[in-house]
Amino acid sequence: MKDTHLMEIQSFFKGTIRYNEPMKKHTTLKIGGPADYFFEPANKQDLINLVLYHYQHNLPYFVLGKGSNILVGDKGIRGSVIAIRDTLSYMNIKSEYVTVGAGYNLPRLVIDVIEHGLEGIENLGGIPGTVGGAVIMNAGAYQREIFDVITRVECIRAGKHVELKPEDIDFRYRYTNLTDSVILEITMQLKKTTDIEAVKQKRKNLLEKRNQSQPLNKPNAGSIFKNPPNDYAGRLIEACNLKGVQTGGALVSQKHANFLVNENNATASDMMNLINKVKTCVFEKFNILLELEVQLIGEGF
Repeated sequence: MKDTHLMEIQSFFKGTIRYNEPMKKHTTLKIGGPADYFFEPANKQDLINLVLYHYQHNLPYFVLGKGSNILVGDKGIRGSVIAIRDTLSYMNIKSEYVTVGAGYNLPRLVIDVIEHGLEGIENLGGIPGTVGGAVIMNAGAYQREIFDVITRVECIRAGKHVELKPEDIDFRYRYTNLTDSVILEITMQLKKTTDIEAVKQKRKNLLEKRNQSQPLNKPNAGSIFKNPPNDYAGRLIEACNLKGVQTGGALVSQKHANFLVNENNATASDMMNLINKVKTCVFEKFNILLELEVQLIGEGF
């Protein structure tokens, strides 16, 4: 970024700016080199102004939620990281409609809507990350996806501040065509429940199932690979006897083979070497090329 651009941003930006910020501090994998600029906007309009400035001047930027589902390279991120976790962490409920900012913590949202007597997203209670990240990848669990309940998406798309309906968006299994958009907020339509305790128990049961099957005590990014059609990535990896295989500080979890964890100060290079080893073994054994669910960001893999 040129000094003139930075000076112009400083003239209108009300939030905080950090320089050469280590991304390992902001990712659930605890991996990643420095970002040139790390912006924390003061409010929603501050965020919109910042994103539009970057777009209009063709400056590279990455929008960061909670830092799950991403692997940042060892050389970090050239350009700007714009953090939204605190900026867009708000929720409003009117009847069965919930409007929520993209920075809202998804597990927290599930708890909050249940407390307000609503059901429909309790299956998503164990998915780490923010609402915005969940929307971008159409996150889901236990036969439920977030786009099952979305009625409206407010975002910045192609340099314009727009509102979209689900029919305006291409969404499928762990995919949307919003990857180049900045999600600002969404509205969901849920259902009123007459038995809050039953919904709470369902959420609790699913969380316990998740905790028993996933290595949540180790730094991880969630599932590394998408499930191929009519199969499970974890099953394929386990069938290759890869559980417990380690490359540097990166390890294929003994608890769930589709979780590659930061076992011992892993680098992005360690993780990528292990990812490639897993992909090669599965392809050689099953002729199936696993597709990454985790997003690769920055340089130095």
